[in-house]
Amino acid sequence: MSEQTTKKKRKKKTQTSSTHKKGTEKKKRVKKKTTTKKQTEDQNDELAKPKTKKKTKPSTSTKNQHKYKKPAKNQVQKQPQSKIPKQKQKQKKKQKQKQKKKQKKKQKKKVPSQKPPKEQPEGTKLITMVNKLQDAFTRVGLVNLDMPQIAVVGCQSSGKSSVLESVVGRDFLPRGSGIVTRRPLVLQLIRDSSLSSEYGQFLHKGERKYFDFKEIEDEIVRDTDRITGKNKGLSPIPINLKLYSPSVVNLTMIDLPGVTKIAVGDQPENIEEQINDMVLNYISRPNCIILAVTPANTDLANSDSLKLAKQVDPKRQRTVGVLTKLDLMDEGTDAVDILEGRILDLKFIGVVNRSQKDLQNNKDVRSALNAEQQFFQGHPKYMHMAHVMGSKYLAKVLNSKLISHIKSSLPAMADSTAKELKSARKKLKRLGGGDNLKKKEIAFKALSGFTEEFKNMIDGNSKDANSREGKTKEENLFGGAKIRHHFTTSLKKNIEDLKIEEELTDKKIKIYMQNAEGAISRLGIPEKVFHWSIKVGIVKFLEPCLKCVRSVEKELIQIIVDTADQVDEFTPFPVLKERILEIANMLVGQFREPTLDLVSEIVKMELSYINFEHPGLKLNKYIEDRKGKVVQGWMITQSVKSKKWGQMWFVLKERTLFYYENPDSKSPVAEIPLEGCIVETLDDINKLRSKNNPKTTTQQPKTFENVGTEEKAPQSTQKQPKKSIKTSMVEKENQRKNKERGIKIIESKALKTLESGKKVKKGLELDKQCYVRIRHPSGRRIVGKTRIVEIFALDHFSFKNWIGNLKKSAEGFRTGVGKRTYRDIWAVREIVVNYFDAVKTNLYDSIPKAIMFSMVNEAKKELESVLMARVYDEDMLADLMEEDSNVVKQRKDYKKKIALLEEVQDIMSDVKSIKNIKF
Repeated sequence: MSEQTTKKKRKKKTQTSSTHKKGTEKKKRVKKKTTTKKQTEDQNDELAKPKTKKKTKPSTSTKNQHKYKKPAKNQVQKQPQSKIPKQKQKQKKKQKQKQKKKQKKKQKKKVPSQKPPKEQPEGTKLITMVNKLQDAFTRVGLVNLDMPQIAVVGCQSSGKSSVLESVVGRDFLPRGSGIVTRRPLVLQLIRDSSLSSEYGQFLHKGERKYFDFKEIEDEIVRDTDRITGKNKGLSPIPINLKLYSPSVVNLTMIDLPGVTKIAVGDQPENIEEQINDMVLNYISRPNCIILAVTPANTDLANSDSLKLAKQVDPKRQRTVGVLTKLDLMDEGTDAVDILEGRILDLKFIGVVNRSQKDLQNNKDVRSALNAEQQFFQGHPKYMHMAHVMGSKYLAKVLNSKLISHIKSSLPAMADSTAKELKSARKKLKRLGGGDNLKKKEIAFKALSGFTEEFKNMIDGNSKDANSREGKTKEENLFGGAKIRHHFTTSLKKNIEDLKIEEELTDKKIKIYMQNAEGAISRLGIPEKVFHWSIKVGIVKFLEPCLKCVRSVEKELIQIIVDTADQVDEFTPFPVLKERILEIANMLVGQFREPTLDLVSEIVKMELSYINFEHPGLKLNKYIEDRKGKVVQGWMITQSVKSKKWGQMWFVLKERTLFYYENPDSKSPVAEIPLEGCIVETLDDINKLRSKNNPKTTTQQPKTFENVGTEEKAPQSTQKQPKKSIKTSMVEKENQRKNKERGIKIIESKALKTLESGKKVKKGLELDKQCYVRIRHPSGRRIVGKTRIVEIFALDHFSFKNWIGNLKKSAEGFRTGVGKRTYRDIWAVREIVVNYFDAVKTNLYDSIPKAIMFSMVNEAKKELESVLMARVYDEDMLADLMEEDSNVVKQRKDYKKKIALLEEVQDIMSDVKSIKNIKF
């Protein structure tokens, strides 16, 4: 040990022992000093020897223990190693341990005795987490996400801004006339008990802290004017403000513009509608608590805030009513009934804000809160409810409701975040990497993917085949299904719309026949008549077939566009995509002309040879079983079972009576053969009214061919039965008018298929139409064993017993046409129409085959090789694969968005760790 350290130790020891020496100084004076120089030298010699140890017996007396002699060097070093100090040290350690245990026990006892904070710890964490989520969603751009929050709604000058300031406890909101709040203010109150001073932070200002609340007010005005202008404009873009304070309750509130009626400045005329839309946009979200502010000195029925809240929350499950200006009510009036929920099924919380005079006198918020408490406690009407009134109680209620909404809304928020993140990652993937791209490999992958997807869309193998949702069935079709629709539906409709059969009139056929016979009369029908009639119709089939080719070409081009949109590799390279679309469209256009030529050839083939031995023709059936139309039209009928009136389209031919659902129907609902029926011409229908037996008529049975061409039958010489007065009146009336002509078919057993139990519909006005009846004119349904079917042409008379009417055909009853001429016209018509049907069948089969062969399949086969030859070139790729500047920006934005959404998911995972939170 060095000399300096030993000297220092000696000084310390001597200083500590000086007090003990003073106590024993008197005793030492009695003793003689017999110390000689030798003794002192010997003592010095002993101290100089470090190895020598002088043994001394400890004093047994208590007095000697307290004496403090000047120790020698060796004694100073050995004294801590004595047994007695070690025991004392152990005792001290034990005492310290006991004291620590006692202190711990005291601390444990004190913890339960302390009052817990009114706000739950997990509630504070929840609101803090939601505030972080709110900021993250705002930065991402998801301002419309359904975040748990409190929206403050009220009309201008209702005191809603004062309510917010009372909850915060500080003045920070702009004040003035007119609309002051012109943008939504998202206010996040964050409680931090460790803070010595309050401060605010704006999201658009980064980490800058505002300790002066007047600067916060100025920044709100400044940022509002920056977006909306200085002349009272509006904007839905929110301002995000965080306020940190040790005296606030954790809340997230939104101050919305006050409802107004009149536009000022540069505000639009529909300012009220705009504000209502902005307010409804927030309060219509299920997780938004509506703070409806209403002044107490106005009629509750006219409250704008309650009216808007009721639109979105009719059961008032998430509406909190706030009644302001209770101190400004007329003398002698109070709002007790409103506050206790007897006027409206909604319990209000009353608050008292600062008056205009208080503001002019610079009365701060905290003083106003004390005055508010004194108001409720001292008011005779409100003192019994003072504990549930005031701004402080309002803040606690809002905090509790907000925590409850947060817990219930977290699962939906997690799902929305996951969906947004998945969508953003998918879009970023479509944009490509953007770093060190191997352009040739990307181009090859893009071309191969394009051609493969093009084939899949035509063949029905595309993944997005069912992604379309249109209003009609045609709009829902996709790719190859749309092409097939043109074959099966559009082509047939366009051909049927020609209505060639209707254009083939009897007059045209007669002219063809006369021109074919020339100057020489022939016994049969010239073959030229059939050829002319058929070819005129077939020529008209060409245009619908060519239209089908153009429709398929247009659909192929649309498939090319849809295919390009499905290939992700094209997204970063719009120039490459545009070039490929250009080449693909040119390729399809190259197949257009050959396909049109092929389709034209098919129609010409039908014109080149008229084949009457076509297997689709059934001429014998038409010749033998059917004759031409005599009368056709709508017949009004009544169902026997349901008694409902309807109508059917009847066509009476020479040997068959048909009825259809409508004139365009190809097959009849029923076909009634008229073989064995008697056809008669009636000069006067009313003659039969007085006859109960059709055999008494003087008319001679005629065939249908002779209807309208026969001479007038001679008058009967038989004695006529006595006529009734009613019958005589009817006959006199008919004698004044022209004789009407009708056709009566007396039914045989073959007519039993026609239901005859139809009832008479009375009171109808008939106007020169033909009528079908299945009752005898006398009113009887059956005359003997024979049923009668009659068709009449009437001018004025309405029968009681009838089942419907048929309009005359264009040719009427074919009067004035000779027997052979009529038969020939009918034969030509039936054969030509039947042949048209055969040609249509051929076209419906051959035209789609031709288009698929010449256009669709060729495009599928040639597309890949053509694209590879014209695009896959190193010299061209450098220009074609230049990235668009917009794509670069989009990639950057999506990366930022994904990072923020991942941050949101991290916050969500932290929320899951909070107790009693499950989602």
